[in-house]
Amino acid sequence: MKGLITNEWDRDNLEFLLNTKGDEFKAWFAQADEDDLAYAQELMDAYSRELKLRAEELRIECELGLLQEYNTAKTLLDAIAQK
Repeated sequence: MKGLITNEWDRDNLEFLLNTKGDEFKAWFAQADEDDLAYAQELMDAYSRELKLRAEELRIECELGLLQEYNTAKTLLDAIAQK
């Protein structure tokens, strides 16, 4: 999917950006040029899209689960109402 992270190189670089802290991150930032910072921003934007997509998938899964429970309950209530 366009805009998402699709290879291990980018995934590893994203992991670095997400997990590096303190002096190690400051050292990376100090040596980073404009291209490095633009690439880092692209990775973070792609990760944001991935998180939004995953959140939407989870929302749909929950709604489908609730729909199934609703249908089961409605079937049961309809059966009781017909007695």
